[in-house]
Amino acid sequence: MPGGNMNRKGHAKILAVDDEKNFLQLLSHTLQKEGYAVKTALDGQEALKRLEQEQFDVALIDIRMTPIDGLAVLGDIKRRYPYTKVIMITAYPSVETRSLSLQRGAERYLIKPIEIQELKETIREMLSHLDKDYPKD
Repeated sequence: MPGGNMNRKGHAKILAVDDEKNFLQLLSHTLQKEGYAVKTALDGQEALKRLEQEQFDVALIDIRMTPIDGLAVLGDIKRRYPYTKVIMITAYPSVETRSLSLQRGAERYLIKPIEIQELKETIREMLSHLDKDYPKD
């Protein structure tokens, strides 16, 4: 198990962060059906609290949230948990937010509405790289 992040059943732990409650519920339900252990947060502050409690393998983070935006959450994750894979999501895409997301360490930048199949494949791809990304003991 890479870094001890995965739960006892070996399923990846995913943090989903979005201020749109209905989207967050749909996202969580979809990922749980895939066998992932999913925790959710409705804003950046809640996400940071969740991160204080546990580490995640993958984080899906909406960019536009208040009072703490997704880019700030991304920065915190990458400082504290550099091996956590991050997917930034937005309904308001721009070259600037895409560039900032990738510069700050996000592995992917997806635009809403998200294609579920693309999201599933992206998560599987990221998880397949976890073992090689963690330092060897």
